[in-house]
Amino acid sequence: MKKGVIKAVFTLSLFTVIERAIGFGFKIYLSRELGAAQLGVYQVALSVFYVLLGLVTSGIPLVVSKLTAKYMAENRPRSAHALASAAMITGVVTAALMCAVCFFLKNVLGGLFAAKESMTLLLIMLPGACFSAVYAALRGNLWGNERYTLVSIVEIIEQVVRIGVCVVFFSLGFDKMKSTSLAMLLGCAISCLSCVIGYFSLKGKLAPPKGQFACLIKSSLPITAVKTSGSILNSLIALIVPQLLIGSGMSVAAAMSSYGASVGMAMPLLYIPITVIGSLAFVMIPSLSTAKAGGDSDSVKRQVESAIAFSVTLAALFVPVFYELGEPIGILVYDSAESGRFLSFSAWLLIPIAVESITSSMMNSLDLEIKSLINYLIGSAALFAILFFSRGHFTVYTLSIAMGVNLTLSSILDIIDIKRKTKIKLSFIAPLVKSVCLIFPAVLLNRWLYALFSFMPSFFRIACAGGASLMFMILLNIVFSTFDVHMLFKKKRKTAKNTGKRVAKKLRT
Repeated sequence: MKKGVIKAVFTLSLFTVIERAIGFGFKIYLSRELGAAQLGVYQVALSVFYVLLGLVTSGIPLVVSKLTAKYMAENRPRSAHALASAAMITGVVTAALMCAVCFFLKNVLGGLFAAKESMTLLLIMLPGACFSAVYAALRGNLWGNERYTLVSIVEIIEQVVRIGVCVVFFSLGFDKMKSTSLAMLLGCAISCLSCVIGYFSLKGKLAPPKGQFACLIKSSLPITAVKTSGSILNSLIALIVPQLLIGSGMSVAAAMSSYGASVGMAMPLLYIPITVIGSLAFVMIPSLSTAKAGGDSDSVKRQVESAIAFSVTLAALFVPVFYELGEPIGILVYDSAESGRFLSFSAWLLIPIAVESITSSMMNSLDLEIKSLINYLIGSAALFAILFFSRGHFTVYTLSIAMGVNLTLSSILDIIDIKRKTKIKLSFIAPLVKSVCLIFPAVLLNRWLYALFSFMPSFFRIACAGGASLMFMILLNIVFSTFDVHMLFKKKRKTAKNTGKRVAKKLRT
């Protein structure tokens, strides 16, 4: 793999970790300022906004980046500029139409929300889709020109602006939910402005988009469908779950509080360990693509099996910590025992989340995107079937079970397709069984240590018990040889020179 690609991957991974750390800190701040009920109302509006945002920003940047790299390699900068113009026009027009539809049908759409305030918050955020459409088009061009650092900095600027606006508006006594929504809008506007400045400062231009619309739309539509499926699922959950809770006897306020504590507070904590797996998936995609294009089937098999085994092992390390210390962690981080109880109950989700995360990335690398979408939809159908049959006695814990079934089913289907494509031997099953078995003694140790350290302040008590449990799990995995980490870093065999050049060009995007 070319040094430039390795450097780009490292840079993007580093900035991703920074951005997610800032975002998680912001989530904690919002949770404490808004409370579970108001956070639930905001979370519902945000999930719908992300669906609309995905329709204008998910497929376009990828297509623009690939075609831009192609045009620049062919010394056709004017075509690259025309493509950026076409992407901006397409995105802005689509976003404007969505804003208009939502505004004129606000009363009808508002009836879908359990809390009417969610529609007001969505309307505040909506113009951000237009700013994001411009940003997505220019970001794709910058990606195609390998300006990864600039794009990463712009995304961090957006997070910082959102936090700053909320802190200022909260301190001035403004309505907190509306201020949070306005912060999202301003964050989109500032990231758009920053990207525009960066684009033109690097001698970017706009050109008549003649001949670029058809190719752009045709290529971006399937990618948009695949990438927005997850957002659509989350949006449907945000609309359905509060209604199911109300139908099971809760008041609107109690339902939004329960939803906010579980999905808005606890779930982000579950995804913290998955950040490492996400980085692994991002790093291995170029390597897996190179091995596949070069016909190195042994390397493909080794990378697939070792990556899944590593993901399972890493996720299992944190299950005892979240299971046994979930409630104290919820109280410490969010001052919410309810979020902590959901975190504890849902600790087992770490394993299917990890497997689904890594296998879905592999499916993309192996040109199985459509299969991946089908598998995801099958898993989602199982989730909604569970929600449907739980009407009248639904709780947020039912949601946890349904999510686990969804992720497990889609992961199994992904693995079946990957096995057909690569002929892997499913050697990761043994580490999976071992890791699950090792969870039980670690849970007992965690419980004993947490009781032993009762004299300590809450933070240090959790840190000592959780840290000791984590180290114990690592030691057990070493003793029982659950995973050989060196497999991931074995030197790959060199492919033919012409294949290497062709693949390197693809990897630039």
